Amino acid sequence: LYSAGMGAPTSFHPHITPAALRAGLRGAAAFVPGFVIFGAAIGALAAQQGLTAAQILAQSLLVYAGASQMVSLQMWQHPWTWGGVVAVVSVTAAVNARFVLMGASMRPDLGALPQGRVYGVLFFLTDASWAIGMRPAADGGRDFGALVAASVSLYLLWAATTGLGFFLGALIVHPERYGLDLIMVFVFTTFLTPILRRSARLWPYAAAGAAALAAHWLGAGHWTILIGALAGAFAAAAGRP
Repeated sequence: LYSAGMGAPTSFHPHITPAALRAGLRGAAAFVPGFVIFGAAIGALAAQQGLTAAQILAQSLLVYAGASQMVSLQMWQHPWTWGGVVAVVSVTAAVNARFVLMGASMRPDLGALPQGRVYGVLFFLTDASWAIGMRPAADGGRDFGALVAASVSLYLLWAATTGLGFFLGALIVHPERYGLDLIMVFVFTTFLTPILRRSARLWPYAAAGAAALAAHWLGAGHWTILIGALAGAFAAAAGRP
C-alpha cells in the first residue's frame, strides 16, 4: 500500500506517497471554513432537537453526510414511528445517491486494491475528498494518498465541529430569539444560490419547490422533502427548458 525507500511504485498499481498525503492535507485546508460552519450548525440543530452529545457524535461518525444529517435532524421525531423511520431512510438515500456515481468513478483507479481497503477508503468519501482525490487520477496516476489524507482529516474535523456546535447550541435556551431555528433554511439557501446562478435550466428547481409546497399543504409531513426532490429529478430528466 505504501512504498518508500525502495523505489517509486509503478503508476499502474494503487499506492500512497508522502507527497500525495501532503497534497491531500493542503487541499482539505480549503474546505475547513465550510466544514466548521456547517458542522457547527448541525450540532446546534441537534441540541435544539433534544439529542444527546453521544447521539450527535455517533451520527457524525457513522453517517458522515452533512446534507442528509441536516435533513434527518429537521425530520426528528419524539417519539419515533415506523413511518418516520422509513421517511428519514428514504430521504437520506435520495440525498446520498450521488455517492454511488462517485464511488463508481473511482473504480478504475482503486479496483486493483483488496476490497476491504477499498471499502475502508470509500467510507470516508465526501464531495470535497472526492474532488481532491480525483485530481491525481485525472493526471493518469494511481497515487491515492491525497484521497486518504483529505478524507480522514475532514472526517475528524466534522466530528469535532458538530460536537462544538452541539455544546454551543445547548447553551441557548430560546434559539428562536436569535433565528437559530432557521438554521436549515439558511444553510440550504446558501447552497442553492450559487447553483441557481450557474444553472441553465430553472424548471426542475421550480418543480421541486412547487411539489414540496403542495405536499406540505396536503399534510404530507416528513415526506414533503422526498416528494419535492423526486419532482425536481423527474422534471430534470424530462428535459424541459
